[in-house]
Amino acid sequence: MMTTQLNPAQLNVLSLMSYIDTEQEQQELQEILLRYYREKADKLLLQFQMEHNITQETLDDWSRQHDRTPYNR
Repeated sequence: MMTTQLNPAQLNVLSLMSYIDTEQEQQELQEILLRYYREKADKLLLQFQMEHNITQETLDDWSRQHDRTPYNR
């Protein structure tokens, strides 16, 4: 069995977890972490769109495309 070494950030989060006493607190922390990563992903996506000049029109065009891989039978 392979063991994994935790980095300092992971150890810090684990030490903070010792203050969680209820399922409700655990769910609240989970929501906070999910919100943080969702906002981070949104920022990265917006940055990618700006760098590649992807507009809403581009996204609309892509959504109407039907590029599928042909399958040989």
